[in-house]
Amino acid sequence: MADQGSSGAKLAIGIAALPLIAMSSVLMVMAGGGANASPTSSVCGGGGTAQTIGNVKLDAEQMGNAQTIVSVAAGRHLPAFAAVVAVATSYTEVSLHNQLTETDHDSEGLFQQRISIYTKPVADDPVKATNAFLDRLVKVANWQSNPVGVDAQTVQISKYPGRYQPNAALAQQIVGQFWPSAAAAAGPAPTGPSTSPGGASNAAPALGSGPAVCAGGGGAIPGGGGAVAGKIVGPTGNNVAGTTTIPTGFVISGSAKGYLAVKFALAQLGKPYVFAAAGPAAFDCSGLTMAAWAAAGVALPHLSYEQTHFGTPEPTNLSQAVGGDLVMIPGSDGTPAQPGHVGMVAGYVDRKDGRHLYIIQAAMTGVPIELTEATEWSGQISDVRHLG
Repeated sequence: MADQGSSGAKLAIGIAALPLIAMSSVLMVMAGGGANASPTSSVCGGGGTAQTIGNVKLDAEQMGNAQTIVSVAAGRHLPAFAAVVAVATSYTEVSLHNQLTETDHDSEGLFQQRISIYTKPVADDPVKATNAFLDRLVKVANWQSNPVGVDAQTVQISKYPGRYQPNAALAQQIVGQFWPSAAAAAGPAPTGPSTSPGGASNAAPALGSGPAVCAGGGGAIPGGGGAVAGKIVGPTGNNVAGTTTIPTGFVISGSAKGYLAVKFALAQLGKPYVFAAAGPAAFDCSGLTMAAWAAAGVALPHLSYEQTHFGTPEPTNLSQAVGGDLVMIPGSDGTPAQPGHVGMVAGYVDRKDGRHLYIIQAAMTGVPIELTEATEWSGQISDVRHLG
């Protein structure tokens, strides 16, 4: 985690920079309860058969319609976040049922699209309706970094704009069921901008299929969009506790560039910490964050406290944190003003007891690059910087 500065610069920290607190366990707290629990991860499966996802029972029609939405988004080589917005919208409007009779004015179909605007053949056909929704979504300003609810409301123009966001977490898990196979079936993205059946450009950044959601019991759902961390829960007391395995149900939120930075960092899990290293075989703390953001096209210096001058500040309680944000703590040889250690927000997992936020870090000699629950850094964070 120690950082190498330019010639003559003072090194912020030593090799064993983090105080080691109770290195008795690297296991994450998995249990707990809560009346307002977010949807939890579930076993992967195919579309068209009834399943329970995040404690929500979905019948065969609902699962089949969800799979159609995901397949259409993947076929257009849009990022998975587009499918998340579309699934959240359809679930909010009609619980993923294709409603063929008018229920509100002249609204019909998976997205309750008005037939006076979209026409009945479009609104009632799941593929055409999804394409029509996506045509409008990709025209929304900053759609890939907006919260799910903002994008959905901008497209739908509903009288009840607050309905969509509460279903974002469930939509992320539903998309996670189908995205790897849908993206694989879609094949590589075209080299140039393509056009959708509705004529809208699909030139939005294609982030690829991302890590498989269910392979090996873990994985990451790419493109969680603008969902911020909010209130987080988890263990405390050991700031180098962690895991080299991506947890099941892991969601990467944030901007397109933030996703690319996190994707790079996750690919380094398990590699060794080496003082002043910046890859490809080993990293120190700021070497990892520097290399990760370089993969997203953003240049950072190789020194923890100098990275505090980049991006915009965010609350140190991480309530506004998204994937790619830099998180600084003093470490053993730094100070709050000149922090000696930096990690990067990687993503979150929603469990029964609440949201668990993870930081990816190159902690110290002898500890591989790992994911650490952000709550382990509680009371130590001196700065948080948002990039991208």
